[in-house]
Amino acid sequence: MRKVLEVRNLKALSREGSSLSPSVDFDLQEGDVLFLRGDNGSGKSSVLKTLLGLHKHYEGRFQFSISEQEIQYLPQLGSLNFHLPLTLQDMLPEPARDLSVLKGLDLSKKWNTASGGERQKVLLAAVIAKNPKILVLDEPFNHVDKDSIQTLEEALAQFLTKNPQSSLIIVSHRAFVQSWPTVKFVEIR
Repeated sequence: MRKVLEVRNLKALSREGSSLSPSVDFDLQEGDVLFLRGDNGSGKSSVLKTLLGLHKHYEGRFQFSISEQEIQYLPQLGSLNFHLPLTLQDMLPEPARDLSVLKGLDLSKKWNTASGGERQKVLLAAVIAKNPKILVLDEPFNHVDKDSIQTLEEALAQFLTKNPQSSLIIVSHRAFVQSWPTVKFVEIR
């Protein structure tokens, strides 16, 4: 398998130069699931945002071997608390509408009245449908019920099965299903 990301001594910094995260090192290979874990406020999301170019202040280095267009990012659902006069279906690109993660979901429901689990399923379907080489998920299981968590985990497992050269980077407090391929853990403390 090919290395798609190399991270060395990466530390997210504030504008003033103080640390927002500890220094981290890891490699991501095709097909890997990388789980960033740590306490709230430990800097997990800051590391993700640095890798995605959304946070500009950092020390260390990182190098992707794929293009930016091959990376899809699903931020924390809480940061997507916007009000839209759209239905769930309106939020989906055409290829996503047949994905199993959406089974049983009323896509005619208004975005503003949908639950956290319903919104997360739609947003996950939208990014999965783009068949990214790297899928980056920040707390994908927050604000969703147990049934929705299981559906989301199954959708991610199906994505990896259909796309064995794709990788996941996930920030979560949850343990993962054991049936996933190579799982790596990076502790951020």
